[in-house]
Amino acid sequence: MTYTIRFVNPQKQYADHREEFIKAFDETLARGAIVNREELWQFEEDFAKFIGSKYAVGVNSGTSALDVALQAAGIGAGDEVVTVAHTFMASISTIAMTGAMPVLVDVGRDFNMDAKALERALTPKTKAILPVHLNGRLCDMETIMDLAKRKGLIVIEDAAQALGATMQMTDGSVKKAGSFGLVGCFSLYWAKVLGGWGNNGVAVTDDPEIARKLKLMRYNGEDRETRRFYYHAHNLLMDNVHAALLNVKLKYLPQWLERRKAIAARYRERLGGVKQLQLPHFDDPRFSDMYTNYAVRAERRDELKKHLDVNQLVETLISWPQPTYTEPVMVETRSRWRFGPEPAEGLPETEKICKEVLSLPLYPELTDEEVDAVAEAVKAFYASS
Repeated sequence: MTYTIRFVNPQKQYADHREEFIKAFDETLARGAIVNREELWQFEEDFAKFIGSKYAVGVNSGTSALDVALQAAGIGAGDEVVTVAHTFMASISTIAMTGAMPVLVDVGRDFNMDAKALERALTPKTKAILPVHLNGRLCDMETIMDLAKRKGLIVIEDAAQALGATMQMTDGSVKKAGSFGLVGCFSLYWAKVLGGWGNNGVAVTDDPEIARKLKLMRYNGEDRETRRFYYHAHNLLMDNVHAALLNVKLKYLPQWLERRKAIAARYRERLGGVKQLQLPHFDDPRFSDMYTNYAVRAERRDELKKHLDVNQLVETLISWPQPTYTEPVMVETRSRWRFGPEPAEGLPETEKICKEVLSLPLYPELTDEEVDAVAEAVKAFYASS
């Protein structure tokens, strides 16, 4: 289906930088630099510098980044890891696959982990917290990190949707998503803020021993210098071609992030008077959001989406139409996870968001005229009903 205004537009970004992409692709393959060579090492160095971390380890997906991070942190059977239900399933599945128990807590109106619910969910079995920064906005990491320090807990950040988002701390310092916990995990899936071709991911850390483990676990547990195997692990390596192409994009990332903020501000100006919408702007000066998604909460959400779909006018996305804990894999394994705090049979804000959330198009190549057209289409729906 072809829409007048697409939700994402990788073709436009490719067209804008085609010659650079082709050059990077050609130079990498001409050298025979296929796996674990200079292109990957350079990307890891540049990405770590952008985040403000000492080390970055390229892998083949955001899921793999979470997978190796949890393993490197020693999470396993008998442990509990607190995370949110309002997230992509990988945030939960990677915990479950270690043998640990995912403990699901509710989110606030900003779609992110409710810090009060988090604290109430802790038990003597809790070993780690996995906050998920959603839609380009950070969780309240100062509160979460203070709690983790008091309780002696590991923090692994799922920063897949928050590359470049920042928070100003009480001491005046500004930190980026992924730089707070033991490991920060990013997805570089093609539709993300920094997207490769297909699936890619990266994990960042300041801990040299954790970085070493991450590098071993992404490559079958093998130390490539000694050729000795230290872990049972998968082959999760990011290849050099993807790294070379991502490094082309990385130099444009700061200006793309600024463009995302400008588009979000334009949506706010155009849609601010629509009383049936809750816009994703949260007036807390500590946070600088990067709007991976422009996720609104809409009255009569399904009817609005159908209206925008008519004649393929505006492509939108619902993330996610039902809570993760209602998915078959969760229902069928109910004894292997729990709500936090107990007793709970559901998470009210999560369930409400699933019925209301709708993401509008937002990517750097979107023009002001297209933003205005989306806003007018949304206003037209509510004006006519």
